Amino acid sequence: MAHFTRRAVLAAGATVFGGIAPRKPARADDAAPHVDMRPFSDITRLSPPRPLPAVSFLALDGGQKTLADFRGHPVLMNFWATWCAPCVAELPELDRLAAGDSGLAVLAISADRGGAAVVKPFVAAHGIIHATVLLDPGSDAVHALGVVGFPTTLLIDAEGRLRGSLEGPAAWGSGAAAIAGIVQG
Repeated sequence: MAHFTRRAVLAAGATVFGGIAPRKPARADDAAPHVDMRPFSDITRLSPPRPLPAVSFLALDGGQKTLADFRGHPVLMNFWATWCAPCVAELPELDRLAAGDSGLAVLAISADRGGAAVVKPFVAAHGIIHATVLLDPGSDAVHALGVVGFPTTLLIDAEGRLRGSLEGPAAWGSGAAAIAGIVQG
């Protein structure tokens, strides 16, 4: 008999519900009052760090990027979607973090199935200009990296190894120093 964890059951339910739920983009003004941001100190740290599989993404301009393209820099990789109110509330935090001069690559990976046609006007309307917005419309990276809910953030060191993760929205805007401590070991 198969053993199911609470997380696996919740992920399966979210996957089923996510397939039938309407996917209208959330509005930031709808999301902000209802979302509690977690402190980034809630990050689950991995020791030893775990190697990650090769994954690729589409750029908003139609090009392709891989995780390997960011080697040599610590990376904060956040998976989100326009229809996810907590994700929308968290995006300005990620953009503020990306605006800093920390050397941290902030990647906002959209899982919207509509790709650039949905995401490009959305990030423009929300003023997201500093974070690197990439697309995973087929959820290939979501599945390869074991992401089970949105938003999910992965902290990756300069060698491309997973150092930590956090499920749920967080107040990232002023966390560059703490994040650097995690991704540098």
